[in-house]
Amino acid sequence: MIIGTDKERKVDSLNNIIEWRVGMTPGGVERLSQLGHKCLIESEAGLSSGYSDNQYKKAGAEIVSTQAEVYARADMIYKVKEPQRPEWEFFRNGQILFTYIHSGNREEMLYNLLKRHVVGIAYEDVATHDGRLPMLEPMSIIAGHISQQKAYRYLLADEGNIGIISGNLAGVTPAKVVVLGIGFAGEAAIRQAHGSGSQVVALYNNNFAKAEMIMRTYRGVVCLRSTSDNVRRALEGAHVLNNCMTWPISLRNEVLVTSSMLELMDVNGIVVDVSSELSGGLESTRGLHTSHASPIVFRAGKAHYVVPNIPAIASQSASNALANVTLPWAEQIAAGWDWQKASHDSPLFLGLTCAGGKVINTVVKEWYDSLHV
Repeated sequence: MIIGTDKERKVDSLNNIIEWRVGMTPGGVERLSQLGHKCLIESEAGLSSGYSDNQYKKAGAEIVSTQAEVYARADMIYKVKEPQRPEWEFFRNGQILFTYIHSGNREEMLYNLLKRHVVGIAYEDVATHDGRLPMLEPMSIIAGHISQQKAYRYLLADEGNIGIISGNLAGVTPAKVVVLGIGFAGEAAIRQAHGSGSQVVALYNNNFAKAEMIMRTYRGVVCLRSTSDNVRRALEGAHVLNNCMTWPISLRNEVLVTSSMLELMDVNGIVVDVSSELSGGLESTRGLHTSHASPIVFRAGKAHYVVPNIPAIASQSASNALANVTLPWAEQIAAGWDWQKASHDSPLFLGLTCAGGKVINTVVKEWYDSLHV
């Protein structure tokens, strides 16, 4: 199979580049080449992640000068982000797209993939039989880790704040951090905050066993059920509220943290929303996204950091982490995986957004069909 990786071109509303990761690393090229596949890499595709064209050549890739040539020749496009508008016209009938597709609320993009009969396999929906989402987990961990670093950075005087240290200093009260959610992102934020010596309170929904594990592993961290009373208690005097909780679809008309609750926080505190869901559990971040170029806005009297793709700024680490989990599946696809013959409960089929001009993923299909009733 011919496998192509192009340079990521996702931008924000002000046309600032917001994606620096690369879909295929030199190590991935070497492995796929050893298996007999041909790898095409657009020139400078890996530059922002620290990988030169020469490194890709040494690994066995062919460097091509344009994005259009990658799409014209490749049987599978192996990348990071959903295809951008200028890329839609490049797709060919039956071409495989392996990436984060995130088709919800991207009707026009999905329509173009359907029109061209693209076989779209979404990283975010590939699920193993034990219910894990292997291609989301490492990015969630990176997002949780960086989000806490960003929050601490904001508390310092050179960011215009009053200069609050995270902790671990005799005679000084440590920063208080509240983390919503104890999944992969939440635990990463907890680990970072705990290691920095902060006072940490974590709020969880129903996973008592995971909460017990968190408290045993990170001594001093307090885990509370996410009731309104506990949320208010946790927020009293908090310097950081870090939301790492995916808000259940069934609760999209409710909020966990109201804007008025933020008044309980320290006046110089910051709200970080890793989940950055437009209908999430924080009232103050509903409908809000910020960008890497302009990460902070003020709402309800508090600074808010609501950047959707946090892992992108750890471009080399995130590219390597992503390659670790995507490459085995890319190998399986390249070996001749056939969606028409695959079991409907197999991991790759669960990740199948579209194929043969039809929407396959049941959740995406319900959303898409509802727009065309």
